[in-house]
Amino acid sequence: MTSSPQSTTTYPRHAKAHPNGGVHLKEDPESTVTTRTVIMNLAKSFGGKLKEGKLLDLLKVSRPAVVSYPRTYLQCVAEDLIYTNLLDEAAAARSPVKRMKYLIAFFVAGLHRNACAMGSNGPLNPILGETFIAEKEDGTKLYCEQITHHPPVSAYYMVDKEGKYKLSGTGEVAAKLVSMNSIEGKRVGLTTIQFKDGGKVVIGNPEMIINGVMMGERTINHLNSFFFTDAENEVTAEIKFNYSSVGTVSKIASGIKSLWGGKKAEPEKLIHDTFSISIYSTETAEKRELASGNGSWLGHVEIDGECLWKIDDEVEKQWIEEPKGILDSDSYHRLDAQFIKMKDYEKAQKEKDILENTQRTDSKLRKPNGKEKSDKDNKDKTTGKVQG
Repeated sequence: MTSSPQSTTTYPRHAKAHPNGGVHLKEDPESTVTTRTVIMNLAKSFGGKLKEGKLLDLLKVSRPAVVSYPRTYLQCVAEDLIYTNLLDEAAAARSPVKRMKYLIAFFVAGLHRNACAMGSNGPLNPILGETFIAEKEDGTKLYCEQITHHPPVSAYYMVDKEGKYKLSGTGEVAAKLVSMNSIEGKRVGLTTIQFKDGGKVVIGNPEMIINGVMMGERTINHLNSFFFTDAENEVTAEIKFNYSSVGTVSKIASGIKSLWGGKKAEPEKLIHDTFSISIYSTETAEKRELASGNGSWLGHVEIDGECLWKIDDEVEKQWIEEPKGILDSDSYHRLDAQFIKMKDYEKAQKEKDILENTQRTDSKLRKPNGKEKSDKDNKDKTTGKVQG
């Protein structure tokens, strides 16, 4: 149980929440290979780059099936967007501020779903052209497709049966090993929601950090800020996570106080997964606050004293496990995922290798002579000018 800064109400937290904040990631006790073993091998291979301070792009390294989650990034999008009842509330709102409140609740509510389900494992990378279709009993449909391989970009489109909203966007998953003990990542891209009444809001994505990769307790947290923008109504919302500022202000204040002989102040202990909410007008250069709130992506969203979502709220509308009309290219058909579910990692690795090798071969076939032509290759040998 916890309360966010400025909140007078105590809310429940997710069972997998770490006492200091974030999701406590744990290895599968039945697995013979740990994520730490995989990272250690990567560190040995790329140790020189890490020592030089260079980042290791984890999306360019094939993850073994034994430490993979049996769902793809496309399927993970469905979990991010599962609280569609809050999106229905946003569509029904007639006030831009009220709409913004429910959109914040909708996006924050989905942040815990994948992190809590996957633990220390990561989702499978979709191959180019792979699709995923999800549907709810009320007619809400989600369509996803992997549209590029390098960089890996997923496109998604969700619409309700009555056309109250259309949600669309693209996300490039980026994950970097920034030290021997930390991974930073985010989904690069924007999500746009267009409402039947003409309203439109654009949302960014929060950054995340995994600590304890090699040593200590492993946790995943969100950091810095992400924004919701309603340009037409000149309303913007900022979600600012407390993780990035934990200890910093307190340490500075304590240091200054000690220089003057004052008693060293105890640093304020903020739970890492908490955040502040600010909804403000952008009509003038000076921001005018319209609403404020707080919350925890593992606990609740409270704005202007009203709780819009809490962790023990049931998902009112679940995705149908196997909807009709899925394509042959759907993630549902991936054999590697099916074998991972059965914990037959040898067969899973074989199927995963087949998919990835086929994708590499297809990629080469799409390029002239097996490689991209540069401007230098296209120069006419006689004139020296670039052709075409």
